[in-house]
Amino acid sequence: MNVQRPLLAMLIVLAGAIGRPPAQTSFPWPEMARRIVSALQIERGERVLLRFDPETMRELESELAKQLRAAGAVVTAHAFGPMDGFAQRLEETDVYVWLPAGPTAQTPPDQAAALVSWLDARPERRELHFHWVDGTRDADGLPVAHRPAYDRVYLDALDIDYAAMAAQMDAVTARLRAGEARVTTPAGTDVRFRIGDRPVNRQTGDASKTSARKGRIRIDRHTELPAGVMRVAPLEPSVNGVIVLPAARFFGTSATNVRMEIQSGVVTESSATTGADAVKAFLASQPGASRFREFALGFNPKLTIPTGEQALPYYGYGAGVVRMSLGDNNELGGDVRGGGIRWLFFPDATVVTDGVTIVDRGRLVQPLTK
Repeated sequence: MNVQRPLLAMLIVLAGAIGRPPAQTSFPWPEMARRIVSALQIERGERVLLRFDPETMRELESELAKQLRAAGAVVTAHAFGPMDGFAQRLEETDVYVWLPAGPTAQTPPDQAAALVSWLDARPERRELHFHWVDGTRDADGLPVAHRPAYDRVYLDALDIDYAAMAAQMDAVTARLRAGEARVTTPAGTDVRFRIGDRPVNRQTGDASKTSARKGRIRIDRHTELPAGVMRVAPLEPSVNGVIVLPAARFFGTSATNVRMEIQSGVVTESSATTGADAVKAFLASQPGASRFREFALGFNPKLTIPTGEQALPYYGYGAGVVRMSLGDNNELGGDVRGGGIRWLFFPDATVVTDGVTIVDRGRLVQPLTK
C-alpha cells in the first residue's frame, strides 16, 4: 500500500488543541480520511456503511464520506446503536467501517452476530476498524482514559513503512513455524507453545478487496488502523507454563501477583496475593475463559507510550509488545469456544523461538531475517 504524505505537519495543529475539550480539538480530518480511503482501495460502485458516534470525532464521518464518494463508493452512514433492518442493510453493504466511539456507543449483540454472518458469507466483504479512543489500554487489557497525548501518537503511527513492517511479520512468522516459542517476563511469566500451520493474521494496513479474498480466517477481513500487529492461535495442546500479572482488574476487583498455571492450553490453577477469588470467578465465568486464546506481537515503531503516561497505545500494537489472551479463538482459526475473551499485555517480554531471540525485554530485535 502506498504511503500518503506525512501527517507530522498536521500534528502541530493537534498539539495546539491539547487541554481543550474534545469538541474543540482540531484534528487533520482530511489526512485521516485519506489514510482510510487508501487502505480500502475502493473499487467504483462498492457500497460502504459508516458507523459513527455523534459525540466522538464526529467530523471524521462527513470528511470520510466525501472522500469515499469521490473514489466511486456508494456511502451511507448511521450512528452506533439500534438500527432497523440491520441484517438487510448489511446485505446491501460491501465494506463496513467502524469509526471512533466513546464508551456509551455500543454495538448491540444482535448486530455483532449479524456482522459475523455477513462477513463469513462472502470472501470479498471486509471491515475497517478505526476505533481510536478505545484502543488505549492498561497492561491488564482493560481500557483506560484516552488522553490527548495519545492522539498525537496515533496520528504519527498512521505514517509508517508498511512494506517493511509486513516483511518483519513474515520473518517472525517463519521463525515461529520453525519450532517451539518461549515467552518470558521479569515478573515470572514463562509460556511455551507451537503454532504449526495455524493461520497468522498480519495487520499491515491493507483493507483492499484483493487482500480480503486472500484471507484464511475471519480477522483477515478485519483491518485495523493504526496497523501493526500479527496474531495467531497456537496449537492448544502445545501451550504450557505460567502467566504472572503484577496487577490486574477482574470484575472490579484489583488483584495483585496473579499467577495462572497452564497445562495443554488450559488454566489448571490460579492464585493471587489479593483478589484471588475474583480471578477464579473470571476463569469460571464462561467456558472459554480458562483456555489460552492467542499470541500477538506488535510491530508499529511509532506506537510508543507518550512521555509521562503509562497506558499502552492502540491495543498493544507498538513494536515489541506481546499480547497473550484467554478465551474463544474461533475468529483466529483455533479450537477454543465459549466466550471469556480477555487480553493481557506484556510490554517487557522476551520471545525466543528456534534458538533465535525475536523480542528482547520489549524490544523487537533488528534485523530479523527469515
